[in-house]
Amino acid sequence: MTAKTLARRQRLAQTDAASNDSSMASVDRRQLLVRTLWGSVGAAVGMMALPSEAEASDRQRVVFEVACLGNTFSVILAPGASPTDPFNQRGSTFIVEGNLYRRGTIPVGVFDWDPSSATPIGHWFCRGWSINRTGRAGEEDRPEPFVIVHQDYIVGRFAPDNLFPADQIATSGITGTLTAQRPTYSVVGGIGRYFAAHGSVTQNVFGANITGAPNFTCDFRLVKHD
Repeated sequence: MTAKTLARRQRLAQTDAASNDSSMASVDRRQLLVRTLWGSVGAAVGMMALPSEAEASDRQRVVFEVACLGNTFSVILAPGASPTDPFNQRGSTFIVEGNLYRRGTIPVGVFDWDPSSATPIGHWFCRGWSINRTGRAGEEDRPEPFVIVHQDYIVGRFAPDNLFPADQIATSGITGTLTAQRPTYSVVGGIGRYFAAHGSVTQNVFGANITGAPNFTCDFRLVKHD
């Protein structure tokens, strides 16, 4: 491990310690993040399959890579949600972000990759609401699916002269922890080069980074416009 990577890990640990509040004291924030969006990272990597290169004539394929930044994960527990049971979180809200990279940037099968070792091309934001519940009087248990999520893929980095990058894609869908059943998200719109985008996107975890969160591909199949 390089001195730079070690120093970065120490800074991330200090940031996490400072950001934890009493409502989340008994929750492993990164474990909750990983389970909420991807299930077990190890299992997800083991089940990852490379998508086919074949494309229907009316589809456009776009692939990005994302390094989720675990230190940016923030959750607000809803009334009645358990601070220790990830399967009883209904109504809780969260947000997390990550770095967006070109395909082929992040090494596959590496679990301590440093996101600062490559230059990102944009940002990824994910926010959502928990919909699972267990052990609530008068309600049927529903440990899965976990959450409804909305994700924004912003191609371009924020800067004083670029507060609103022109090229963006927005997606929405339901996800859970079962690696045997991975979700497909709807593409609900876009701007710039992705104006009026619609189609679908799937995510495949292929490693993790030093913030304790996964690295994954985002494989878009967009409907071509005439």
